[in-house]
Amino acid sequence: MRSKLLLAGVLCSVLFAGASAQVPDNKIPVYKLDLRKVPDIPDGDAALVKGDAGSIPDRFFLENLYMLKPVSVSVRAVNPGGVVNVRITKDKWTDVLREGTTGADPQVNFKFRTQGEFQISITSPNANTPYKMVVWVGKDIVPKSKPLFVPKSEFKGGGTTPAWVWWAGGGAALVIGVLLVLLFRKRKAS
Repeated sequence: MRSKLLLAGVLCSVLFAGASAQVPDNKIPVYKLDLRKVPDIPDGDAALVKGDAGSIPDRFFLENLYMLKPVSVSVRAVNPGGVVNVRITKDKWTDVLREGTTGADPQVNFKFRTQGEFQISITSPNANTPYKMVVWVGKDIVPKSKPLFVPKSEFKGGGTTPAWVWWAGGGAALVIGVLLVLLFRKRKAS
């Protein structure tokens, strides 16, 4: 009996020691990006981030976006050949929408538009891999379109139908109406 309890205690301690080696997903810190005017970037606002990537992801999010605002995310490994993995997600950190890795290319770029919030997760297979990130949000892109309704003051001719067309259409409708009435009377009489 004692050996079974001792074995159970050893197994529990091994399980707890193994579980503490990984950081639970809800314990990884998530940082809100703060957009500001940057002198070197004339249009829009940007968030500049400098960090060290490792096996535990650096996580960021940006909220209150809408479809008319263009977004650009650029991540660069500081050291040439440095490997940095970048993932763009929306609701869950595990549902990756876009993904890229530096190494062969010195920089990863994503350009998109979104509604609401999006998230960025940065990792590296090598511990303490330095990286720099720029998240840019531009001004609204408003599509150029003509108004649906034109004020009467701006209406320029066209669209006038000759009077004879109205008389012909009305006469034709009257003739069809009389024929239908006669047809239904004839059917009732039969």
